[in-house]
Amino acid sequence: MACDDGTESTATAVIAHYYPERRLLRWTCAGHPRPVLLRGGRATQFPVPANGPDLTLGVLPRATYVATETHLTADDVVLLYSDGLVERRDTDPDEDAARLIEAAEHCARGGALPPGHAALQTYAESLLNHLDDPHRTDDATLLALRRTAEPRQAGDARAEQQ
Repeated sequence: MACDDGTESTATAVIAHYYPERRLLRWTCAGHPRPVLLRGGRATQFPVPANGPDLTLGVLPRATYVATETHLTADDVVLLYSDGLVERRDTDPDEDAARLIEAAEHCARGGALPPGHAALQTYAESLLNHLDDPHRTDDATLLALRRTAEPRQAGDARAEQQ
């Protein structure tokens, strides 16, 4: 649609789907900043998808985007965010990503986050506050997802009691 609207429109996107039974996040990126994984207090940016153009939507008609699979372990936090959260005028995108990774680790205080929704909410708010500054000129959005441990099955509890 962006290619066909006649005004050279473009947009960026990250599209992701989480499969809890497989502990698998399938995602693809179209010119958007790649998600960041926080695992055990260490943050890393997801790798560039293999075989994918990573083009902004609307650049090439019929461009295809390849999904990448990332397995998540218990307590992993995935950060999806808009470029306005980290990009600043006259800065390099790699520097912007490094600033986010440093802030993500700083706000985790070198360790895993405590369990529960409230702790994740507090972490996300702390990260937003840490990255917000007077030089931000764009909207900022952050979505923090945490993979929790699976609930115990009734049969598991009985097996442990024996």
